Amino acid sequence: MKTSTLSELATQFTVDIIIDTIKPFGNGYINDTYLITTMPSSAPNYILQRKNHKIFKNVAGMMDNIRITTDHIRKQLIAVGTTEIERKVMTYYSAKNGNLFINDDEGNFWTLFLFIADSKSVESIENPAQAYSAARAFGHFQKQLADLPGEKLIETIPNFHNGISRLNDFKIAIKEDKAGRVKDHQDLIEKILNRSEQMTSLQRGLENKTLPLRITHNDTKINNILFDKNNEPLCVIDLDTVMPGSALYDFGDAIRSIGNKAPEDEPDLSKIIFNTEIYTAFAQGYLSSARDFLTSEEVNNLAFSCRYMAWEQTMRFFTDFINGDLYYKTAYPGHNLVRTKAQMRYLEVLEENREQMEEIVAKG
Repeated sequence: MKTSTLSELATQFTVDIIIDTIKPFGNGYINDTYLITTMPSSAPNYILQRKNHKIFKNVAGMMDNIRITTDHIRKQLIAVGTTEIERKVMTYYSAKNGNLFINDDEGNFWTLFLFIADSKSVESIENPAQAYSAARAFGHFQKQLADLPGEKLIETIPNFHNGISRLNDFKIAIKEDKAGRVKDHQDLIEKILNRSEQMTSLQRGLENKTLPLRITHNDTKINNILFDKNNEPLCVIDLDTVMPGSALYDFGDAIRSIGNKAPEDEPDLSKIIFNTEIYTAFAQGYLSSARDFLTSEEVNNLAFSCRYMAWEQTMRFFTDFINGDLYYKTAYPGHNLVRTKAQMRYLEVLEENREQMEEIVAKG
């Protein structure tokens, strides 16, 4: 998109900006993101972002979620006398029509938020100290929203971590067998189905209210946390997937990615090893922020949530493979099958380490 067009979009929000430059920013795969630098050089900078409405089909609802959650966090920060609040919570700007977004001539959705100066992000966790810090930040984010009823928000991606819904999709894919791949992989199918009764217990817990419905981030990668120059967490960012769910989703999905010493598409299954040091640090950091609002049922299921998320992701990769590789981008033929086998092996590794993982959570 031409810079002049981007400039015109930026002027439709209720903040006065004297634009110096607009350049692509970050390495996100879903949204298009631009950094707006302003004049004079002492003035704040901003982020202009096109939301991917093919993935987030209800952008208005998503932005309402963001408004509700950031307003709630901001009120809490004000109440306790926090300084530099604009660095501790994301600041979105309304458009002149009152929405937190505008539409361009092609129907795309655009938002504008404050760029937090003197901050940095980390692309991957390299040591236990980073894992502890990241977990503390995500736990604190959940704590800030713990008194905000989950029912106030919409599901930006319906049934995103709903194991019962994902299982139904998997069974439909098997029945339809669109790519003719089912007959060669009965062993994998059985491994997933044999665990389904146990794994869907998380969703049943939400439905029967033995597990509370909370507001969760649902994308707990370390690059969704901003840090200051001293490597202390400032705030959690990328709030597009903030929606009702279980606190266990955030904990489990983080460990699904960082607790594995191998990539999620590692073809050599012998390299898939549980990272005990990272898991221990993450569990301790998370509980340092979250233990006082979590229920005993949630704490008791933290280790289980890691197995659940690995099972869910195994099923998602395999469903896409059976359907003919329609959802996930693949780098080569059979890539989704490699991902499936790697995730299944990681699930088995987590099962082998179950007692140790539960003991680490219990010690907190």
